[in-house]
Amino acid sequence: MGDSEPLKAAIASVLDAAASELTAFGEDIFDHAEIGFREERTASRVADALRALELAPRQGLALTGVKAHLAMGRPGPTISVMGELDGLPVPDHYRAVRETGVVHACGHNAQLTHLVAVARALVETEAAKQLSGNVVFVAVPAEEYVDLEWRSEQARAGKIEFLGGKAELLRLGELDDVDMAILVHGTGSREDRQLSLRMSANGLVAKRARFIGRASHAGAAPERGINALNAATLALHAIHMQRETFRDEDHVRVHPILTRGGSTINVVPADVRLETFVRGASYEAIADAAAKVDRALEAGALAVGAGLEIETLPGYLPLIVDPEMAVLFKQNALRLVGQDGWAEAGPTAASTDAGDLSHVLPMLHPSHGQSHRPYDRRLAQQRRRRSAPHSGRLSCADDQGPVPGAHARTGRHGALRPRALATRRRRDRRRERLRARLDAAQESDRVVHAIDGHDL
Repeated sequence: MGDSEPLKAAIASVLDAAASELTAFGEDIFDHAEIGFREERTASRVADALRALELAPRQGLALTGVKAHLAMGRPGPTISVMGELDGLPVPDHYRAVRETGVVHACGHNAQLTHLVAVARALVETEAAKQLSGNVVFVAVPAEEYVDLEWRSEQARAGKIEFLGGKAELLRLGELDDVDMAILVHGTGSREDRQLSLRMSANGLVAKRARFIGRASHAGAAPERGINALNAATLALHAIHMQRETFRDEDHVRVHPILTRGGSTINVVPADVRLETFVRGASYEAIADAAAKVDRALEAGALAVGAGLEIETLPGYLPLIVDPEMAVLFKQNALRLVGQDGWAEAGPTAASTDAGDLSHVLPMLHPSHGQSHRPYDRRLAQQRRRRSAPHSGRLSCADDQGPVPGAHARTGRHGALRPRALATRRRRDRRRERLRARLDAAQESDRVVHAIDGHDL
């Protein structure tokens, strides 16, 4: 342990010096999020960063993956440092890419920053002379199990076989030279503190259901139709009725959505689509819950006489963190953030394709939490100013220098000091907004009453 301290200090120094550059890299990745298996720009940015360190990255693995080797000075095991390339389709997110609605809502931009930072620290220090083995940097496509229709089309066309990036890299043999892997994921949970570790995560299967009805005029002849939306609605209720049968220790999660509810409002829906994940802590729990979901889907279709097609897609296996790697990580984490910055928690009901990898080789999958600072810089600046001691200064909105006589609650002439004045202004603004809402609600009530009283 003692021999490694100078190297660790040198690595920390390199990272501190590169902090602004690495942050800019992560911000750029965040601002240009891309959906899985189509992360061309993101992959190129990672490859360019590795190339700048005189590494030789290979691109286009599993469509968009990136891989680069760094040999140490002595023989030994090969560890992969991984980062995930893809974002999530969340079009309502305030920083989503306008054209696609994709955003790094799961923090994969931070993972890619980790990857580049580790590569830079190892290259720019004496690590290669002091360490053994090899480090393989792998930027993995398509961790998020979304966009299933498009991915299924790519599979049918023979471009991919598995719908998740790590399983596809395994199939292609791109991880055959890896002995163990680490990926540090972001978390938005405060109880996870700065660094944390959960020893397991749920696996999942995905289901796509198509309810097939019969179209007819929804106003003139609804009795001639078979309403596929009604079938789907019944199926959703039947799924909900199963929830009390899921055991707590199995961490089962079933969360369906309707992706198509019909073609037009004037026609009885004849083609309705539903997608859902079925998650669980073990394969047995997933299989049990999946069978119950199938029964619920069939019941909805049977009740109204609709047809039904169910497609079950293999998702991810439950994650199993390697216990020896976990101990080593905890030892170093405590030295870095202390006991107050460290957390160990129970299993997470979320899922990751690192679960597939963990059944093939030792896997470490810790999390880095917030340093309790919002990601948006403007919000961060506002919160810092609000929490900072005033010392006789105005609020952040009117920061114009010291105010004479502002050391007490009121000045010499009885005027409110800046903090109290700012508080009163905020309270007045809140009252004005509340009054406007009440006026709008009263106006809405008058409109509703007029409609209710109208002889339709």
